Amino acid sequence: MYRVTQLQPGDIILCLPRPGEPIWDRLLDAAIACSTSGPFVHAALVGDGHLIEQVDPVIHSPLDKYAANGWVYRVHDATPAQMQTALRWAEAHVGQPYGIRALLADAALYDLHWSRALRWHTKYVTCSGFVALAWHAAGYPLTAQPLPSPMSLAFSPRLIGPRPWEHA
Repeated sequence: MYRVTQLQPGDIILCLPRPGEPIWDRLLDAAIACSTSGPFVHAALVGDGHLIEQVDPVIHSPLDKYAANGWVYRVHDATPAQMQTALRWAEAHVGQPYGIRALLADAALYDLHWSRALRWHTKYVTCSGFVALAWHAAGYPLTAQPLPSPMSLAFSPRLIGPRPWEHA
């Protein structure tokens, strides 16, 4: 959980399921959490005065949207130029459609252990893949996985923030 005043451009918000969501969203959150073996079901990038997030399509959202269920992660050792490049990349993709095909491919990859070759098309990406691609475009890959899950981002040594196992 966070306060808007603590956010900085380039930060990453990893979200837990929100109480009171419609049944479809709760089912999707449960599937994501089960598939990725972690509590996080969404990721968003902090922009200049707003969040940039891959929903359907990539949109701007208010900074306080996930204040009740989001954990803040700060990118470690990135330069200001890299942060600006990541944000420019993300802003350039506002309006891009959500990768429901990518979400299904992630399920096949994580749950059925299908080939990673299914997952390299970057036209349609999931929320955490979008965040990772923004930083990758800045020359600062967050994980060894090109399109990680929200939980994989939580394990990244390049991010400073609370670790899920510290709060179990």
